[in-house]
Amino acid sequence: MNTRYRPVVMLHGPRLSAAALFAGFNDRIVLALGLTQTIGYGTLYYAYGVLAPAISREFGVGIDWFFGAFTVGLLLGGLVAPVVGRELDRRGARQVMSVGSLAAAIGLVACAIAPNIWVFSIAGVFMEAAACLVLYEAAFAGLTQIYRHEARRGITLITLIAGFASTIFWPLTQWMLGALDWRWTLLIFAVVHVAICFPLHVVVLGLAKPVVAATTATTLGEPPPVLVGGARRRALAFYTSAIVIAGLVTSAFPVHMLRSIENEGFTAEAAALIAMVMGPAQVLARLIEVLAGHRCDSLMTGRVARGALAACIALLLATPGSLATAVAFAALYGAAQGMITIARGTVPLQLFGPQGYGTLVGRITGLRFLVNAGSPFLFALAMAHLSIDTALWVSCAIALVAFALFLLLKAPKPA
Repeated sequence: MNTRYRPVVMLHGPRLSAAALFAGFNDRIVLALGLTQTIGYGTLYYAYGVLAPAISREFGVGIDWFFGAFTVGLLLGGLVAPVVGRELDRRGARQVMSVGSLAAAIGLVACAIAPNIWVFSIAGVFMEAAACLVLYEAAFAGLTQIYRHEARRGITLITLIAGFASTIFWPLTQWMLGALDWRWTLLIFAVVHVAICFPLHVVVLGLAKPVVAATTATTLGEPPPVLVGGARRRALAFYTSAIVIAGLVTSAFPVHMLRSIENEGFTAEAAALIAMVMGPAQVLARLIEVLAGHRCDSLMTGRVARGALAACIALLLATPGSLATAVAFAALYGAAQGMITIARGTVPLQLFGPQGYGTLVGRITGLRFLVNAGSPFLFALAMAHLSIDTALWVSCAIALVAFALFLLLKAPKPA
C-alpha cells in the first residue's frame, strides 16, 4: 500500500490526546466521507419523517403507508446488501459508492416527480435500496481498503461527523418544506448527491483497492492476528447473532422512543425535549471513542454498547416517572447507539481482518435488515395487545442476550 497518504489520525500511541482528534480532521478522506455520510443519512433517512405528512396529504393516504414502504425498502436492502458487499471487495469502494451516489439521486428524482402514491412508493423503495451503496457499511469498507488494520480511528471519526446528520437535516428539511415544497426539496437533495457526493467519492476513494492479501503491513510492523478455522466460525456465529438480536431493539426504539417516555407520565412535549438528549449523547460517546479508544479494543466498545442498551431500558423500568431517569435513559440509549455504529465497523476488522471485509459485513448487514425490518411493527403490536412496559421488558431481555453473546467473543491472539 502507498504510505504517502497515510494520515496522522491512523497512528497510535500511548499519549493520545485531543490533538489526535484535530489531526484526524486534517485527513481529506475522513472529511470527505464524513460529509457524504452526513448528506446520505440526512437526505435518505432523516428527511423521510419530516416530509411524510406533506406527501401523505397530497396523495390522500395515511402516514402509515410511508412507513410501510420504508419497511419494504429495508427488506429490499437486506437482499441488496450482500451483493453490495461482494462488489465492494471485487471492484473497490470508489466504484460502488460513486454509482451509489447516482442511484440515490435517481431515486430522489423519481420520488419528486411521482404522479401518484404507487409510483412514489416504488421509487422510495429503490431509493432505500440504493442507500446500501453509500451509507456506513460501504464507507467502512472504503476506509478498510485504504488503511487496512488501521481503519478503526477513521471509522470512528466519520461516525462522529455524521452524528450531526439529524441535527442538520431535520430543521433544514423543515425549512425547505416551508419555503418550497416536498417535491423541490427532494430535487435539491438529488442535485446535492450528484454535485457533492459523487465527485467526492470519485476523488478521495482512489486508493480504496480490494484487499487480496491476507497479511498487510501496518505502521507498527507486522499485521495484527485474525481468527481462523473453528475459532473464526464460532466468533462469526456469536457476532452475527449479537448484531441481529440487538438490532431488534435499535430498529424499533427510534420509532417508539417518544411513546416509551410518555408512558412514564410525561406529556408529548416533555417527551420530545427529553428525547433530544439522544443526539448529543451519541456524539459524545463517539468523541470519547476517538480520544480514548486506544485504551481498549473494538470488542470492549461493542460490549459497553450492548451493556448500555440493556441498562437504559432497565433503568427506565426500575424508576418510572422520574425526570432524571428519563433523561438518563435517553442519554444512555444515544450513547449505546453511537458506540454500536462504531462497533459494527470495527469489530469485524479486529476479529476477521481486512480481507473479504466488504463481503462479510454485507452479508451480516443483509441479515440484519431482513430480520429487523419488522421490529417496529412487532414492538407496536406488543404495546397494543400487552403493554408498553411488557414490550420494554422484552426489549431489555433481548439486549441482555446480545450483551452475553458479545462477552463470548475473544480477541485473536498471536500464533
